[in-house]
Amino acid sequence: MPRKMRQLLWPFLAMLALSIALQAASLAAMLEIEARVDQSQQHVAAAAALGTIVDQFENTTYLALVGLASSDWELLLRQRGAAQTQAQRFMAVSNALLQGDKSGGGALPLNGIQEPEILGVLGTLPGLWEKTHAAHVRVLRSENRSLKNNPDLEQFRAASRSLSGALDDVSVLLQRRSQEELRQLGLVQRIIPVGAFLLTLVIFVFVIQRMLLPFVASTEELGLSEAALRRARDELERRVAERTEELARANEALRQAHDGLELRVKERTQELKDTQRRAVELARQAGMAELATNVLHNVGNVLNSINTSATVLGERLRALRLQSLLKLAGVLEERRADLPAFMTADERGRRLPEFLGKLGENLSSDRDEMLSMTDSLHRHVEHIRMIVELQQSYATSSSLVEPASLEELLEDALRINGAALGRHGITLERHVMPLPRMMVDKHKLLQILLNLISNAKYALNNNPPGERRLTVKLEHPADNRIRVQVCDNGMGIAPELLTKIFQHGFTTRKEGHGFGLHSCAIAARSMEGSLGVHSDGPGKGATFTLELPFRPETGAQDSAPRASG
Repeated sequence: MPRKMRQLLWPFLAMLALSIALQAASLAAMLEIEARVDQSQQHVAAAAALGTIVDQFENTTYLALVGLASSDWELLLRQRGAAQTQAQRFMAVSNALLQGDKSGGGALPLNGIQEPEILGVLGTLPGLWEKTHAAHVRVLRSENRSLKNNPDLEQFRAASRSLSGALDDVSVLLQRRSQEELRQLGLVQRIIPVGAFLLTLVIFVFVIQRMLLPFVASTEELGLSEAALRRARDELERRVAERTEELARANEALRQAHDGLELRVKERTQELKDTQRRAVELARQAGMAELATNVLHNVGNVLNSINTSATVLGERLRALRLQSLLKLAGVLEERRADLPAFMTADERGRRLPEFLGKLGENLSSDRDEMLSMTDSLHRHVEHIRMIVELQQSYATSSSLVEPASLEELLEDALRINGAALGRHGITLERHVMPLPRMMVDKHKLLQILLNLISNAKYALNNNPPGERRLTVKLEHPADNRIRVQVCDNGMGIAPELLTKIFQHGFTTRKEGHGFGLHSCAIAARSMEGSLGVHSDGPGKGATFTLELPFRPETGAQDSAPRASG
């Protein structure tokens, strides 16, 4: 748009906007004054209604007094009910005038009054009404039931006249305000047409002098501008063509760089996959070694128990009282010829039955103890066999996802560590939720459980006997997750070590190698789970939490078992 046109258009638009604003303001003012006039008329009507209510209330009081004097109880009750209705109506309309209650007591849609003079007079109405109502009550309760020379009735009339006078004042003030607003409305109605005509005339003159006359000259300038515009367009097209060619060359170079980058990304991705596969394989080997070490350790614990039981059994056998039995046999052999006399006359013969009884009791007690030790040896040998069978059963299913019971896996891990837990005097608590069989890598899960239980056992070594507690929990906190927790009340973990405990080579035990928890964390991630730890600090125990995806056996029957690594 040419500069001159803009210079002309803005003043024109400003005057047009001013005209519209003036018209809108005038219309709004007229509507506001009309609304205020309507409100004033409603207020006048409300004041008149209050005066009517007061007159009706006064008549009702006279009629009620007449009914009371003539013992016309029906008339009395009817007028008392009417008086209560009139009182409620008076309070509703007066409150509407004072507070702007739009319900208006159910008859008049009122808005509040803002003039202090009118509000001052209206403020006296509730007090005057209370006086009038109180005088009404005294009239009906008075012993004097005459319509003449009745002091209570005179007080009622005086209060009623005061109230009516106040209402007359309110009506006068409201009518005066209504007349003033009507005058303002008439003034606005006269001014609006004159102002609109003058503004229209100014706009017309402005359009003639400033817009129509310069139009011819502007047309010539427009032609020159079009020619300059065509030249500028041709120059722009030339520059666009040059820029397009430059962009094409840059795009080709970018495509070649992108192809090279894709090739490098593929090579790097393959290297990362190979590295991850090697890491998983190393973790599996470390887990198998950890499982074998754990099994051998528990077998060693059972063998220690077998060695102890065998040593005690040998000592008991060597302590048997066989020499006394052999001496007794020799004495009986010497006295075979006069055995009856020996049994009756000789003091040693008379004590022989008592001696044989005590010897039999001792031999019977020794036999029971040796039988108990023999049973213990059998149990320990059976425990070793069970541990070896469990290790073989899990070793054959390594790296295979198959249906398994988590409760059984947890119990197998506890049975493998059972001898060590019992020898250390550890109290075991189970909180196991029954779950359906689910698809899981049993070897990896058993590796994690054995490592966590073994670590908890070592963490309890410093606790006094009787205060070593190990808690195992199996929970199902969400529809798609299961949680296994191993908790102990042992040595605990310092806060600065919580972030390092799963690192490769990190350990807090002198004989530890730092592979166990690291391989367990890798095994948990390979099963799409996680392994975490929480501890409130040294001496406050620790809780290891394993979370795995919950894949029930029924949800995995449509597909064959897959390798997890």
